[in-house]
Amino acid sequence: MKKLILTAAFAFAVCLGANAQSTPEPAAITENPAEVKSDGKSLDQLKEERAALIAMVKSEDYQKRLAKVDGLKAPKESGVASVDALSTLVTTMLGQLKDNRNMVPQLYASVTGQTLDGVAATGIQPISPDQMVAFSKLCLAMGSNLVKSSKDLVTLPGDISSAGFMKGLKALKSVAYIKSAIGILKDEISYNSKMVSNLMETNKLASLTATTTK
Repeated sequence: MKKLILTAAFAFAVCLGANAQSTPEPAAITENPAEVKSDGKSLDQLKEERAALIAMVKSEDYQKRLAKVDGLKAPKESGVASVDALSTLVTTMLGQLKDNRNMVPQLYASVTGQTLDGVAATGIQPISPDQMVAFSKLCLAMGSNLVKSSKDLVTLPGDISSAGFMKGLKALKSVAYIKSAIGILKDEISYNSKMVSNLMETNKLASLTATTTK
């Protein structure tokens, strides 16, 4: 029996090591990716910034990562409380981002009169200021949760190793899921926040320019 326990413990340790190697550690997130500083850009500078943001989200690398994370399936509960809590939080954030992916294109069309592809927009559905404030707050909240998640992720191996063999194996799958999602969550939250901030500033400057030229 003792030999069997030692064998199981050794196998679990090997699994922990293999999991660490197969799923790269995401870079630590120490700052809220949704916090955007307004630095007094001109309309031309704001236009250049929008072009750079669009190029980023249309890049092959970003689209591949987005498709990968969209294909992730939330794991079943492992029985390790800290792992399950973090997995649930990540799943919630992924769902929130998917549910709100139409917000940026709608705002972009409303402010610029074009789609993200540069085509004249038709049938534009205006987004109210309250909707934009709510979306900005949602991004800030997700960004804050992401910083916390990044910190919590570091403590999970200790919880898993003390959870027992079967729970530990299930928890490893959840950790792989969390690691796969955190990077793209950061990028998508950052993109949404930067684009929304840019468009709101663009709208404000355009309105001021129109008023002063009358």
